[in-house]
Amino acid sequence: MVATVTAKMPTFEELLIPLPLYSPKRWYYEAASLLLRTVGTLSQGINIGYTHGFDSGMIMNYIYEDVPQGTFYIGKALDKAFLNQITCRAFRSIKEIQKNMIKNYISKRNGSPTLIADLASGKADYLYDALMETGNQAKILLRDIDESALKDSKAIAENLKLPNEIKYELGNAIDTESLKKIDPKPDIVIEVGLYGIIHDDEKIRKHFVDLREILKPDAILFNVQTYNPQIELIARSLVNRDGEPCVWHLRPAELVIKWAEEAGFVEPHTVMDDCGVYAVVMMKNQAR
Repeated sequence: MVATVTAKMPTFEELLIPLPLYSPKRWYYEAASLLLRTVGTLSQGINIGYTHGFDSGMIMNYIYEDVPQGTFYIGKALDKAFLNQITCRAFRSIKEIQKNMIKNYISKRNGSPTLIADLASGKADYLYDALMETGNQAKILLRDIDESALKDSKAIAENLKLPNEIKYELGNAIDTESLKKIDPKPDIVIEVGLYGIIHDDEKIRKHFVDLREILKPDAILFNVQTYNPQIELIARSLVNRDGEPCVWHLRPAELVIKWAEEAGFVEPHTVMDDCGVYAVVMMKNQAR
């Protein structure tokens, strides 16, 4: 019987520190980065990642679509391999989980008017799927810091001929003053793919308080990246939307849930994705 050895993942703090110049591991990740930035960009997905950031809504929605595209045969083959990585498979898995949680929330409203606010929406196509599968029983507010993502989302909605009232706004999900501009207040707030790119724990803790005190939603839906065997490759070879190293902060789901509970959200319902990377969590507002 062969024992399986699981490599220990570096901590978030370790990922922030550049590897020594003499480190073979540094040479490996720099070679991987060079290959991905050159030949790799024949893949449509990798090209989007280096153009908009591997933490952007643009790349997440491309991964959701899961249709390999690229320049020449090699580009399409590279894209297929990219889309089959565990991180990408986890993205697609949580898309279905999030969609089903939204559908379940809408159905429990029994036809009551519902306003859904996605504060870092990207294209938000999974939300459109949920609307169509529940008979379009909701109004939507989509906010993002990326104007091009909102334009793409609007084009998708128009193509689907959704009858819903949908608003698109530029906004920073974790900025207190930006949250104060949201009117009317939503029944459910969605924030997916967001907390992993926020490095400061206190920002997330304060943000939960802001959500409850400013928006006062009936429920919140978010995800937490808890584990990822590719986390060092991502941090040392890929870039974020600002062109800097794409360092994601893994956290235990229990820790983030604890912060939400401290802010006044209760009854966490948690579902892990099939790859064991993400926890998707829905919680209720204690005051509602």
